[in-house]
Amino acid sequence: MNTKHLFLIAGAVAIAAMTSSISPDLTAQEPEKEVEVPTYIGSMACRKCHGDQHKTWKKTNMANAFDLLKPGVRPDKKTAAGLDPEKDYTKDETCLPCHVTGWGEVGGYAIPPEGDSPEAVKAQKAAKAMEGIQCESCHGPASMSSAYKKAHEEYKIADLEAAVSLQGVIYPDANTCKKCHNTDSPFVTDEKYVFDFKTRKDEGTHTHYRMDFEHDCDHEHNVTKKKKKKKK
Repeated sequence: MNTKHLFLIAGAVAIAAMTSSISPDLTAQEPEKEVEVPTYIGSMACRKCHGDQHKTWKKTNMANAFDLLKPGVRPDKKTAAGLDPEKDYTKDETCLPCHVTGWGEVGGYAIPPEGDSPEAVKAQKAAKAMEGIQCESCHGPASMSSAYKKAHEEYKIADLEAAVSLQGVIYPDANTCKKCHNTDSPFVTDEKYVFDFKTRKDEGTHTHYRMDFEHDCDHEHNVTKKKKKKKK
């Protein structure tokens, strides 16, 4: 092989290398689209459409669960559970998951910093809005489902599920509640404790009103009274 042939081969190799470096990789897969993550928005957002439920929920122990962590609140119950009734448990990370909403999740409760700086005040306000066991503790983070409901007032459950791909949507059952209502809780002193889901749902959550329209749900509404539409 003469020098001319060697020169032509070397040139061809160089051109091929340059071309491969600038040509798109046709075999590469397109990046996957980011999946929207539902976030917690707080019970005040739920109240706008579910005011009656919110009003009855506010009277429950669930709504005031965070207060139980404060010093001097329900001292007899704390003493019976072997807890210090004068201790402040509001920053205790072993207690908070069952006394706030969305602990450790996007938009959920986070222990706020102390101080009066604009950042601290903003964080304190956000934390305050997620105190207690709120709607989303049982029904899931509502940013996506709430937005869909507002845009489709007389929605069907199947359409809602398809639209949000069940992201964040929870149909609460006994297992939902047992995450906190179990023998790991210091307030449960009976080793044979069994959580009574039906009784606690009926008496310890909120009034379950039927909706003003049929949305084809497969869960039970235990109150047959129909809400009256407000006059415009």
